[in-house]
Amino acid sequence: MSKNENPISTYAKVSQLAFVIITPLLLFIGGGWFLSKKFGWPDWAMIICIALGIVFMICGAVSYLYKLIKMYEKADKPAPKAFTSSRRENDYYDDYSKK
Repeated sequence: MSKNENPISTYAKVSQLAFVIITPLLLFIGGGWFLSKKFGWPDWAMIICIALGIVFMICGAVSYLYKLIKMYEKADKPAPKAFTSSRRENDYYDDYSKK
């Protein structure tokens, strides 16, 4: 992250990562509990729901972190030499007629 980035923007990214991690796990645990209580599913179905929640949690976190890495990778690259050099460094401005 850049040093001049707004702290609130950083907190927003961290809280979004926490939301991406917590939400799938809670949804699958709640869904497994609801299905076992409402429809009488066996207890092993709850274990499958927890495992699916963990898998979706990991996939979501990796996807979000990959997106953040790509976003900051673009920000950290220096501009190409053509855009950062002075116009006077090019041959176009050299005056060869004074010889």
